[in-house]
Amino acid sequence: MPSPIPPLKDPSQVARARRRLTPRSAQASVERIQKALCEPVRLSIVQALTEGPLCVDDLAVVIGRAPAATSQHLRVLRQEGLVVGTRQGTMVYYRLHAGPVTGHLEAVLQTLVQAAPLSP
Repeated sequence: MPSPIPPLKDPSQVARARRRLTPRSAQASVERIQKALCEPVRLSIVQALTEGPLCVDDLAVVIGRAPAATSQHLRVLRQEGLVVGTRQGTMVYYRLHAGPVTGHLEAVLQTLVQAAPLSP
């Protein structure tokens, strides 16, 4: 039998806190993006692309992975709408998708880097 829910101590604060939660209508999108970025390599790709577009070969050097593995990670990021590719001759250059999600993501990453403690 589930435990009874205790009476609220501060109903207005509870209501404000509930409004800050992701709406159910957007939950699936948030979970897909979260799953895509939980892989450290994909997070590194996103961080690298905040500096501007890179081709797969150059991006692979930056993150220390093989180009084929880098391409697979880029595929996931493309499917989630975080990265787009632009063909220039025989090369495809990848960049972060211009939009509110990646804009917020860049801000979060920058904040985390700035807030990280310095290594001894």
